[in-house]
Amino acid sequence: MKVDSSTNRLLFFDMVRNLAMLSVVLYHAVAAYSTITPHWSTHDGSSISADAIRHLFDVFMMPIFFFVAGYFAPPSLARQGTWRFLKGKFKRIGIPWLIAILIIIPLMQHVSLAKGGSGCSLLSFRQYWIGYLKIFGTFQIGLPTPELMSQMHFWFLSLLLAFFIIFVLFQAVKKARSRFSTASPAKEPASNKSILKALLAAAILSSLGYFIVLLMTPDMSWIVVGLLFQFQPGSLITYISCFALGVYAYSRQWFMMDEFPHRLLIWIVIGVLLTAGFFGIGQDVFSHPSTSHKLPPGLLVAFSFTRTFLCLAFLVIFIAYASKYWNRASRFNQNLAANSYYIYLSHIFFVVPLQEMLMLWPGGPAMVKAGIVFLVALPISYGISRLIDRFPRGFVIGFIVLFVLAFIARR
Repeated sequence: MKVDSSTNRLLFFDMVRNLAMLSVVLYHAVAAYSTITPHWSTHDGSSISADAIRHLFDVFMMPIFFFVAGYFAPPSLARQGTWRFLKGKFKRIGIPWLIAILIIIPLMQHVSLAKGGSGCSLLSFRQYWIGYLKIFGTFQIGLPTPELMSQMHFWFLSLLLAFFIIFVLFQAVKKARSRFSTASPAKEPASNKSILKALLAAAILSSLGYFIVLLMTPDMSWIVVGLLFQFQPGSLITYISCFALGVYAYSRQWFMMDEFPHRLLIWIVIGVLLTAGFFGIGQDVFSHPSTSHKLPPGLLVAFSFTRTFLCLAFLVIFIAYASKYWNRASRFNQNLAANSYYIYLSHIFFVVPLQEMLMLWPGGPAMVKAGIVFLVALPISYGISRLIDRFPRGFVIGFIVLFVLAFIARR
């Protein structure tokens, strides 16, 4: 495995992050053409392929982000120390989240209500915003609707920030306990066999947790804590597992000795078989979005295990492919990876308008439209992300000024 000596980073992780980010953009690009997106603002026909992409990509794209975050958390904390680490995470994650929750989202919702001509459209933005703050801390659970999905794609930020805070607390407790115990010998890099055992253990534990959640709530349901958190309860189990697996992978130097992963073709075959099983077993779950928790427990067990094992299979495939073919210092790959975070934040503001524009093409093939949205939104988002990275304070000031102007306006 090649390592960037200046940053001590495994270069192939840039491409793993890129693949996950590209999956998210495509996931949203097909949303207007899917039958399983009642919360989406634009609906322009339907496509089985769009539904399949939504179901499949939901399995692995965000867990991969959590694994990467977990893998790089320990060295970042060791290098920066507790307070610099937390300060850096709040600056990079917390501030964009606060701007989104307190400025961007309420502004967009107010404009949307004004266009719709509802009773709320008579309120000034100041009146609407004050009422908007009253949902703070309120608890909701249910299938995705425009009202429930109030944090849009920014839900990832508050959840990831919470993961980092919990990780720091866990490390502090671990460090305090180590003072009163004998020092343990340094851990040797993991072998291929031990890595497979760790993956298997994580898959089994995560599958059991997912199954327990499925017994209590529909698979597609979301939990929302007003202005704080928004997540799918089943997926939360997977996120925790992948983040912890990333931390463990770093502690055992999984990728430092070229031990793992091997035999990409075998993993691809495993992934294909699990994908077929996922769609075969999952048909009943997908077709009962509001009552999937009432399906036979045996079916739910099979679905939970297939879904979780498929998630980890995709993780290994992405890592195996990237480490074999993209473990080099490509300027394009590194630039894309460096801006993948801001692409994630900004792409939705170009995806939705493009979907609305393509409604002027009635009868156009749904997946052709989705491809156009993806191919046009991605470079625009990349360009905007470069500007955000270069002028972060300018964007923050701009949003604050926009908020103040809207707040003091009479209507």
